[in-house]
Amino acid sequence: MQPNGHDPVRDAGQCAALRRLRRAQLAEARRIRQAVADGYTLMPALLTSPCRVAARAEARQVAMWLMRTRLTWPLPTRDRAFPCDRIGRLLGGRDHSTVLHGVAVIAARLASGRQEDASLRHMVRALGATLDATYEAEGRPHQRAA
Repeated sequence: MQPNGHDPVRDAGQCAALRRLRRAQLAEARRIRQAVADGYTLMPALLTSPCRVAARAEARQVAMWLMRTRLTWPLPTRDRAFPCDRIGRLLGGRDHSTVLHGVAVIAARLASGRQEDASLRHMVRALGATLDATYEAEGRPHQRAA
């Protein structure tokens, strides 16, 4: 133990554990990106492209929403949700405000009772079920943000 109260061995162990958790969450984010690409029958590279075609933009926003709502971040943050800047980097280097907008758009459409959003609700349920089945097959608990 050092005079300042820090134990370098314990601190190194905690840092290593945090790195492992962050790597695991980034792998889960990539898995969500792949599941969304499969669900929308797109190549994963199209989710990261600068293309603004409506179908691709919707798929990208669904990936943003799933990452933000299903993943937690193992560092002390205000809400422990997966950080928007990380999501943006995983989806083609987008800004965190773009991610916040995409998450808000999908959340609003899911909450609306409009008939034209029924296919989106169905797609999100199907993607969630696919991800949950993957977690169960691997014997891991379901990923949900608090």
